[in-house]
Amino acid sequence: MPLGLAEAGLDDPIVDPILAVMEAITLLSAPLIVVLMVTINDCSSRERKVFGVIALSFAVIMAGLTSAVHFVALTAGRQTGFAILPWPSPLYALELLVWDVFLGLSLIFAAFVFGGAGIQTGARWSLLCSGTLCLVGVIGPILGDMVFKRLGIIGYGVGLQISCLFLARYFYRHDGGINEQTIKCYSPNL
Repeated sequence: MPLGLAEAGLDDPIVDPILAVMEAITLLSAPLIVVLMVTINDCSSRERKVFGVIALSFAVIMAGLTSAVHFVALTAGRQTGFAILPWPSPLYALELLVWDVFLGLSLIFAAFVFGGAGIQTGARWSLLCSGTLCLVGVIGPILGDMVFKRLGIIGYGVGLQISCLFLARYFYRHDGGINEQTIKCYSPNL
């Protein structure tokens, strides 16, 4: 994303070959977000499990829709001449719904899985902030002023990565790294 923005600027659409690379990366990263939410749901306490399930549900919707948009753009889009997603366009509107609304809601509900202190506080607040920025980013297409869309980009382009750092620390501390308890947790037949 930073390379695409550096080449195209903030007002012009990103074009090939950078666009094709970004679409391929999106196709690879969408399932990873689902895996992240599966892991968050898996570690949620019984009383907070509903938040993990909701976060996972929104992540699955997000991954499915964004994969469809980018697969169409990488294949048929290149052959029919609509590979670029300028604003306004139906595919770009769908993409904004996916990343601003569905991912934003997924991150916010994931935040409520973490109710404790310490590293859980960091995970909770980073997920809440990045999810909120994603949701605020939807103001851009609603108003037709894509400057507000940049807040959503900060939410998933920066905030999500910061959240992942907190989550990595939490998962490592929660499981104590790879140990006998972790192996039993993920391999109950052993």
